[in-house]
Amino acid sequence: MGTEPDARAAERLLRRLSVAIKTAALYGAPHPMTTQATEALDAVLRAYMDACGPFEVRVTKRGFAIGSTTFDRGADSDLAFYLYTRKLSFLKVMPDVSREELTTFLSIVSMDRVSLESAGGPEYLLWQGEVRNIQVTETALGQQELLNTLSLNVLFALLGRGRLSPQEREVVIEILRLGPDHVGMLLDNIHAAIAEVFEGIGEDEHVQHVYQALRGLDRIILDEPFEDQPVLYANLAAALLLVSESLRPLLGRMVLTTAGEHDVARVIVNHLDSERLAQMVLDAVSPGDIRAQVAGFLRVLFDDREKAKAILSILEVRLRPPGEEPAWLSAAVWPGVRSSAAHAIAAPPPPLEFDDIQIPVGHEESHHRLHEAAAIDDDDATREVAASLVDVLRYEDDEMEIKDLGTALEGYLPWMLEHQEFALLGRIIEQMQDIATTSRDSRSRVAAGFLKRLTEPPLFDGLLAALWAERETAAGRDVVGCLEALGGEVVRPLVRVLGEEPRAAMRAMLCDLLVQVGRNHVNDLGAFIADARWYLVRNIANILGRTRNPQAIPYLDRLAGHHEYRVRREVVDALTSLGTEDAQARLVAFLDDPDERIRLRTVQSLDAVGARRAMPRLVALLTAPDLLNRRFPLRQAVIETVERVGAREALPALRKLAGRRLVFGSRGVELRRLARRAVSVLEGPPPAADGGSPLLVTGREQGSTP
Repeated sequence: MGTEPDARAAERLLRRLSVAIKTAALYGAPHPMTTQATEALDAVLRAYMDACGPFEVRVTKRGFAIGSTTFDRGADSDLAFYLYTRKLSFLKVMPDVSREELTTFLSIVSMDRVSLESAGGPEYLLWQGEVRNIQVTETALGQQELLNTLSLNVLFALLGRGRLSPQEREVVIEILRLGPDHVGMLLDNIHAAIAEVFEGIGEDEHVQHVYQALRGLDRIILDEPFEDQPVLYANLAAALLLVSESLRPLLGRMVLTTAGEHDVARVIVNHLDSERLAQMVLDAVSPGDIRAQVAGFLRVLFDDREKAKAILSILEVRLRPPGEEPAWLSAAVWPGVRSSAAHAIAAPPPPLEFDDIQIPVGHEESHHRLHEAAAIDDDDATREVAASLVDVLRYEDDEMEIKDLGTALEGYLPWMLEHQEFALLGRIIEQMQDIATTSRDSRSRVAAGFLKRLTEPPLFDGLLAALWAERETAAGRDVVGCLEALGGEVVRPLVRVLGEEPRAAMRAMLCDLLVQVGRNHVNDLGAFIADARWYLVRNIANILGRTRNPQAIPYLDRLAGHHEYRVRREVVDALTSLGTEDAQARLVAFLDDPDERIRLRTVQSLDAVGARRAMPRLVALLTAPDLLNRRFPLRQAVIETVERVGAREALPALRKLAGRRLVFGSRGVELRRLARRAVSVLEGPPPAADGGSPLLVTGREQGSTP
């Protein structure tokens, strides 16, 4: 990039990109919400590129690198991992990017990974969509890449002996999304890890541990959105036929014999077709009475007789001993299957109890496991619960549950402030803003109530106190991120605090915040111009000008007659900062201000457009009698301004002033000299140098005047 990017601008852009991708994934295109999110991303992106050039970002598994700055916390890390698993290692957006190209890009990266890979990958799809101003680089994601990120903590969590961190949970979910091959590798890795962790256990107990991990995966899938669960369960079910030969028959037999009791086994059986279930039975059958074993396995399918018949037909062909009749298996098995599923031959194994006494573990391994367990502290659990409540709220339909979820989330707010969990709070605020704006039911009302609670004492005052204490630190930047995420909701409470704050440095910080969050909420700021406290109104005028939003002009215009000189002075500066033609037109009115200091400041603030509009007044100031030069600073400013903006309309008045024969004092001489210089600049060659008495213009000087 041409210049080193501003970290806040880059972080704001990444946050907006994350929201746009989530919105596109949720609503698809075309959809009003997707269009709105794309427009918001486009605005932030163009502001960034105007200041920093093309948006270039390197994507890693844990975060982003933009220039020399890395972003690897909270939502940034989640978005980076999302893009990384879609094989994006580099992204570049050019300044000429169109809104249509952005829409195409969002529709591509919001696809689920399997669909994206099947369609050819992001690079191919961008090329196919003729997107020329967005460039990506893909990286090959090795099959072991995600599996290698799993720790011992993941194993214990799947076995029901710990909790997954949000990042670890996302890794497991991503593996489940990748397809049966990857899930099979995960189960093989679990199988191998159990052998290392629990030394000396028998084969049956070993398989029971793997089956318990299956139940752990089932719990994780149940926490996912309902519409995503069928694909995850289908991948999990198909993976059982892809595990290693040593594990496949044992695990298949465990699933078939427990499908009548455990939900996960039942779900797996229901997600396998007849061919695959027949293969599972073939793998599970051991030497002995084949008829009895098949009858026991098929009893779990009593409620799906068509599938049971299809499986039986396949088994009858594949298991048929030499010399047996074609219906040798059906005649023996089908009557028992029809009668009842209650007389299963193979009894289910006892439930797996987890007791450290029953698991022989050495001293070194025990120490290691205790160390792993210590890492799962109460704060981690609280963070995970708070984040999970938002996900549950997004998809909950029961009115009472939605209300309870909102109350529970509000209950975590004091904890987040006390423990300075501002990054987590910022992510939750963004998600609640999304729910509040995209939902049209009680979820929206609950989310709006949660956001409003944050803008009220004592929580809001606590946020500002934390910002003051942690300014110029990472924690302080996270607080700013929270306030920015709240958007227009914080304008009024910030102004409330500004009007009561005695510390000048704190007031300056509050004004900076109001500029950041108030650019798109000018009406909320303008509501305070009628406040009785002139010092607050002065700050509001300053903030309105710094927003660079033309919508501020009507509010500033209403302050032209304010009784306090310092307010009017700030209004002049604010209109100058806005810099539009309309703002310059409003400045002209201040040339009639009763305070000469305001008039002087106004003259110095005029540009070419403003000077042209104000020309009658400017000429009047130049030509009005002023023998004692009492208005010297104002007239000097007028001459310098018309010269600066190239206002040739002022030439007649300037020639008259430059050709004066009789002037009084050094100020009169200086005005004449300035007028001559302005005439020279505006019209032609320089006039002759001054000579003679300072009180009288000589004939030679008079003749040289244009």
